[in-house]
Amino acid sequence: MDSKTIRKQFIEYFEKTLGHTVVPSAPVIPQNDPTLLFTNAGMNQFKSYFLGETQAPFKRAVDSQKCIRVSGKHNDLEAVGRDHYHHTFFEMLGSWSFGDYYKKEAIVWAWTLFTEVWGLDPKRLYATVYTEDDEAYEIWKNIPNLDPTHLLKSGEKDNFWSMSETGPCGPCSEIHYYNGEDVENQDPLKVNTDDPEYMELWNLVFIQYNRDENGELHSLGQKHIDTGAGFERIVAAINGKTSNYDTDLFKPIIEQIETISDVAYDQGENGVPHRVIADHIRMLSVAIADGAIPGNEGRAYVLRRILRRAARFGRELNLKEPFLYRLVPAVAHVLGDVYPEIKNQREHIQRIIRAEEESFGNTLDKGLDLFDQIAKQAKKSAEKILNSEDVFKLYDTFGFPVDLTRLLAEEKDLQVNEGKVNSLMEAQRERARAAGKFSMKSSEDLKWIVLEKDKVSKFAGYDTYKTESLLLKYAVDDSHTYFVFENTPFYAESGGQVGDKGHLILHKHSIKTGARTNVVDTRKIGEDIVHIVEGSVLEGNTKPITATLEVQQSIRRDTARNHTATHLLHAELRSVLGDHVHQAGSYVGPDRLRFDFTHFEKISLEQLIDIQQRINTRIMQNISVDTETKPYTEAIRDGAQSLFGEKYGDEVRVVTMKDTSQELCGGTHVERSGDIGLFIIVSESSIASGVRRIEAISGIAALDVLKIQQTVLSGLRKAMKHPEDEILEKVINMNAYVRNLEKENSELKSKLLTLDVDLYFQNERKLDDKPLFVNRVDVENMDQLKALGDKVREKMKSGIAVFGAVIKNTPQVLCVVTDDLVKEGIKAGNIVRTLGKALGGGGGGKPHMATAGGKDVRKLDEVLENIEKYL
Repeated sequence: MDSKTIRKQFIEYFEKTLGHTVVPSAPVIPQNDPTLLFTNAGMNQFKSYFLGETQAPFKRAVDSQKCIRVSGKHNDLEAVGRDHYHHTFFEMLGSWSFGDYYKKEAIVWAWTLFTEVWGLDPKRLYATVYTEDDEAYEIWKNIPNLDPTHLLKSGEKDNFWSMSETGPCGPCSEIHYYNGEDVENQDPLKVNTDDPEYMELWNLVFIQYNRDENGELHSLGQKHIDTGAGFERIVAAINGKTSNYDTDLFKPIIEQIETISDVAYDQGENGVPHRVIADHIRMLSVAIADGAIPGNEGRAYVLRRILRRAARFGRELNLKEPFLYRLVPAVAHVLGDVYPEIKNQREHIQRIIRAEEESFGNTLDKGLDLFDQIAKQAKKSAEKILNSEDVFKLYDTFGFPVDLTRLLAEEKDLQVNEGKVNSLMEAQRERARAAGKFSMKSSEDLKWIVLEKDKVSKFAGYDTYKTESLLLKYAVDDSHTYFVFENTPFYAESGGQVGDKGHLILHKHSIKTGARTNVVDTRKIGEDIVHIVEGSVLEGNTKPITATLEVQQSIRRDTARNHTATHLLHAELRSVLGDHVHQAGSYVGPDRLRFDFTHFEKISLEQLIDIQQRINTRIMQNISVDTETKPYTEAIRDGAQSLFGEKYGDEVRVVTMKDTSQELCGGTHVERSGDIGLFIIVSESSIASGVRRIEAISGIAALDVLKIQQTVLSGLRKAMKHPEDEILEKVINMNAYVRNLEKENSELKSKLLTLDVDLYFQNERKLDDKPLFVNRVDVENMDQLKALGDKVREKMKSGIAVFGAVIKNTPQVLCVVTDDLVKEGIKAGNIVRTLGKALGGGGGGKPHMATAGGKDVRKLDEVLENIEKYL
């Protein structure tokens, strides 16, 4: 039975037979849970339902969830490819009950699906329960056709499930499957021992607790069911396969690897490279389709690690050119029907993977050569441990993730001291942090004087620029005072939007009562909105203290224009470039906006003009900018865009421009798009692999730029006496004409320099009794200087000639030596190295001609005049 049919039967069994609501898979990039790098279980998207934070819109649900496990508690990376049933990416078939049915129904329905719908042999099935879960044990005892010896109790390690260190959890009951050949002589003791013949297929989790940060268990208000079945393993079991890689979920990818590498797949040890690559390309394709990009931090670095790991296994198949990107169409063929984002973004995925392959490929072979060297050294040592500094160098210089180095080491029976390597990496990060600028203090750094307890600061600035408010607490350091008020119109820096500026006037019990104080910035520390003013402006803390808070309106309005323009830019980028575009960072201030986004090639001038035109069209349509607060799950279901990795509450603010843009955003905006005025893109550039940046301006700033452009264009029209539509072509032709003139001028100057070379032999000096000629010349480039050296060397019967010049504001030296003196051991390279050092630089070259450059122009004449002293 093919995998598509099996997936469909699972969904229809729970939907049509058992009344479950079909829920689409959440992205593998968690949209509202910063505690997770990747979605690692089907229950991730339902976490708030289990915690009682959000009311589930349905009592029962069923889905097929995309999952990635490569880090943290659930990490199967090391087993991938070495066994046949662990994967970095896999699908989890899940069924759910939110305070509806419980253990009996979950157990009976799972058994029925396995034995009656899919026809798995009951003699091959096992059930395990938590050792303290008598209720589940009794239910399983009454299941027909379950061998009593196949009902087992296990401890917390195997039969108590939690999503992470904290969060929803509870006892679980697992269903295992024997896929060996000797059905009559099975060994129940091998269940839960990682024996490949006894495979876990389905985990039925009975969620009844929440584990807090201290490890304490707290009973939930309602009991829930969370079941997760490994799709790849089930497909293998139903089709009588002992390896997931022998199913149609992997075979088309492996066949493509065989075609590209011309190396046949082997189901044994020699097939490890095929299996690792097939697994990793699935994981990379799914993650990139959901908005992830390889990089140097967090989940981005996980993707980079996986890609580089796959590239290294490609070397075992003699694949030295980029090849992973060529496997993406096979992944789209296998998964594209059920997860259309992979098929729709196939070209985008390929571009990202190919660029990463090319980047790493440039250093992979050099890194492997270095590894071989340090491995030879380690084999000579008693401990058989790689030198940690060299392992760090592999990471820092050649981009080798430590787990890749560990993999290489294990193949040679060597070890890596990961603790030492991690300390070296942390030391590097500390140096980087120390070199950066950090001005905002944390809450722990400040000594707060609390005036009002049990009150929190609230933002009231969506509708007003001015409020009267109660001071809750304040802190003072050497240069600033930090205020937290109960209600404030000041927006704290968040979501890329800068913090508001303005002023406040303190009232009551302040020695400086009534003094107008400038607020230079507004930031968030924890949940507090902190107003920062320069100096110490409050003396005495007798409460209550109130203040008048007023935002500088011109700055707020300009910022709002740019923020709304950013939403329009995001929408039109997705419209023109594709749905793979996701926000990767932003700056929204009164002066300009900066928008970073995922895209893997330079945007053409025609596309930029199109995007700018579309945005200005939206502005002229004067679309209403509407805001609404609604539950997070409802907002996402309605199509609102969220920022990956951002933490949202249960209730979110949605900013909508009809038929144009819908985003989760807490920032300030204009009332209608027409308030933006004008939008101009200033620049487009690359800031990282797969990440582009657009900088733009709006409103008055855009009008100022337009005025400058018109002034310049008008001046060009008058000066060149050509209409505007001909100026660009005219300038291009003029530039080409000037370049030709400059080339001719340079050639003529070179001829003049060498027209009478006898001039350079007028002042003969001696170096160890050998003729030495030293001249300061005026040249435009090094080519002219070398051409002069060639002519002089041809004319010179025997001797050494040194020329000094200043080229592009740097001192340069050229030395030529005749062949007879070269044979005597006098080499131009040695001479220029010494002279270059004297000039604050260095140099080298061939024995008969060499050059050097320096930093100190002032020393050139002194070095030439006293050259004998230096040599």
